[in-house]
Order: sequence, then structure tokens, then C-alpha cells
Amino acid sequence: MPPDPRMPPDPRMQRPRALRDDPQAQVGPPGSRRLSLSVVVTTHNDADRLKRCLGALATAARRGIELEVIVVDAGSDDGTVAVAEAHDAQVIIDSGTRGARFAAGAKAATGEWLLLLRPETVLDRGWDATLMVFASVERNRERAGIFPMVIDGDPAATSRMRWRNRFMALFSGAQGIVIRRRFLVHLGGISDLERGEDLMLARELGIARVVLFDIQSHVAAADWSRAPRDIVLGILRLVLFRLHVPVRWLQALGD
Repeated sequence: MPPDPRMPPDPRMQRPRALRDDPQAQVGPPGSRRLSLSVVVTTHNDADRLKRCLGALATAARRGIELEVIVVDAGSDDGTVAVAEAHDAQVIIDSGTRGARFAAGAKAATGEWLLLLRPETVLDRGWDATLMVFASVERNRERAGIFPMVIDGDPAATSRMRWRNRFMALFSGAQGIVIRRRFLVHLGGISDLERGEDLMLARELGIARVVLFDIQSHVAAADWSRAPRDIVLGILRLVLFRLHVPVRWLQALGD
């Protein structure tokens, strides 16, 4: 028997697939909202890092986020896949570049929104509330949100990253990137590069379409800090990138 149109909808009914493409769609009792989000993490022998990374996402369900986790692994032999499966993640094996692995994860995703993460990145508490607010604003459907990054134990490196974000409008993929899946397709997707795929995305977006969140992401100094010579070379490469030197000539500039 078809439902009586005079009766209010039953909140227990399963929502249609169209929810994934409608940011205004509601789930559950009137007034509640849910967000469909696919988290894509690229890994290679990152078991311990991945455990911390995925552990920080555990609050998503309580916030009203329909979470899908996709781990794209380059053939780890240290238990990375087991960690991913323990967190109910979908695992894709792909030996391509880091950019190609992100692209494979984005292609497999079903959520309306994407959160692109590296395994060393741990988001602060409140990331989910920030994401919900960001996704609820209409103009952000054609923007990307970035978490300011703290390099734990290295304040100088943290300051350099803040300078890079604010004055060069260049972010790192290690910060965590939130973007609507269809908008990423519109931008041309993620470049097939081992390093620099994040900066190519920053270039496509431009400064006007990047929002810097107030909630931070954290990376351990051991996974980020560099020798003074490498710092100078890194800044030089970023400047050359801003001058539109082809990124394939600067394969070491991605981080």
C-alpha cells in the first residue's frame, strides 16, 4: 500500500541514494541533518600511523556523519591492511604514485564530501563539527577546507607551514583536505604525481576557494622535520612552483 501523502514521513525509513548528492537532505527526525563523507587515506607500511589517524575519526557517527573510510595501500607488509580492516575501512591495493592512489580512492568513494588524509595526520577533536558547518554553507560546495597543521615538537616548522598557507596560498596534503567529490571532478581530479599532487590541487583552487579551518591537524616532528639545507631547497621549490615551473621538474616539492 502506498504511503498516505497526508502523513509525515517515517524517520525510520531508509534514505535514498540521492542523499549523497543533496547537501540539504535530512535523515532521521525533522530538524536533524546527516552528512555523507568518504575519507581517503593513502598508505605504505604505515600501520602505527594509520591507527592514530583512523582513531581520531571515531566521533563522526555521534556527530551525524555517515562515514566511509577508504585506505589505498601501495603493498604494505607491516600490518597496515589489518589496521585498516579493523577500522572497517575498504582497502584498495594500488602501486601507483601517491596522487594516483588518492585518485583511485576518490573514484571508489560514494560520499558527497571527501576528506583526503595522509596516514601521519591526526585531526584534533571537533574536526567533525567544523566539517558539518563548512558543508552546510552553499558557497563551500565549490571550495576546499584545510586544517591548519601543527608539527608536534617543531614550532619552527609549524610557523613555516602557517606562512606557506597564508602568504603563498599553498597547502600540504598532510594537513587534511575537505572537498566536495563532484567539485574535485570538475577541477580535473588529483594529479598522477608521487610528490606535488597537493600543490597542483592548490593551484587549481586558487586562494579565493580555500578555507582555513580553526581546528588543527597534527603531524609528528619525526614525520616532517628536515635539515636546514632541505628547508632552504623546499622554500626555493615552492617559489619556483608559484612561478609555474612544471611540477614534474620539481618532484621533491610536494611536502
